[in-house]
Amino acid sequence: MNKLALSAVAAAVALSAAVPAHAATLFGVKVGADAWFNDAKVNDSRSESDSNTSGSYYVAFEHFVPLVPNFRLRYTDVDNGIVSFGQTEYTAYYEILDNDAVAFDIGVTMSKFNSGKFDGQSFSEWQPNLYGNVELGIPMTPLSLFGDLNFGNYDSTSTVDGQAGVKWSIPLVAADLNLRAGYRVMDYDFDFIKGDGEFFADGWFIGAEIDI
Repeated sequence: MNKLALSAVAAAVALSAAVPAHAATLFGVKVGADAWFNDAKVNDSRSESDSNTSGSYYVAFEHFVPLVPNFRLRYTDVDNGIVSFGQTEYTAYYEILDNDAVAFDIGVTMSKFNSGKFDGQSFSEWQPNLYGNVELGIPMTPLSLFGDLNFGNYDSTSTVDGQAGVKWSIPLVAADLNLRAGYRVMDYDFDFIKGDGEFFADGWFIGAEIDI
């Protein structure tokens, strides 16, 4: 486990100790960080120099107010050779199901690509997406399976950003510490790039999350 993942675990444990136990009765907060070890393919060409470790950080707020959506903010830093950008996602979503066996969320995401570089071209763009998240608990264990997907097609630009993995929940005094591992894929076709604007990245990730 690299320094990024270790730092995420340490921060999660420290945060859990500082949060009052009654906070979850009014609202829920999830804070997490992932280290994503990915390889990239640009315009169908892949090389060893395109390997990278990306950091992904997120916070989600959930509440009891009817009809008002929950909110998640996630940032991912991508830098694979000739392509680099910061991806900030603003997601509004509803919990359709939420129990120990099955959890299911749906919503919409506005993704902002910040400080983008693609083969010498600069870009800064917004992209709308549909959002879905599902989690399946494994009975009689602290483990669960999860999947998370943002996908959209707007103004001839298509984006797919998905991940799937396993989560191990460790109960703490006022929250749960969730250790996560899985596989993440980005498959983007940027129409605003002159010429071909295809970017594909995939690889394993590990991370930690505090669920209050």
